[in-house]
Amino acid sequence: MGCSLATSLVARIKEIKRTVNPDYLFIEPSEMVLTQEMRDATRMGLRDASYEIGPFITLIDGPDFGQVWEERRPLLRGQIDRADLVAVSRVDLVTPERYQEILAALEGISNSILPLSVPKGAGLEEVVQKLV
Repeated sequence: MGCSLATSLVARIKEIKRTVNPDYLFIEPSEMVLTQEMRDATRMGLRDASYEIGPFITLIDGPDFGQVWEERRPLLRGQIDRADLVAVSRVDLVTPERYQEILAALEGISNSILPLSVPKGAGLEEVVQKLV
């Protein structure tokens, strides 16, 4: 994450904290930011504002995993590395065999991988428990 982008994020977090003061603020950075960069950027604001930094959750799109893994493996590894939880989303759209292949590809990168399917309710409780 570039310095100016991190500075913008910190300024926005502080503004939201000062004007709205929400109980929770979820940040979805984009698929181009590494988890460690997000951790560093969110910590920068703690000098000027008081807030708690919650868990970092990386979502991996199950149906698109193969293409993303092939084209952006180092980036995806950087997003998984140091994430508190990794959820493979839309697992209802992949076969059980394909899900096992995804797990095998990610073996050794994360200890916290779970299947996530909103229509089937899979993994939702685990994500919520991580947030509270």
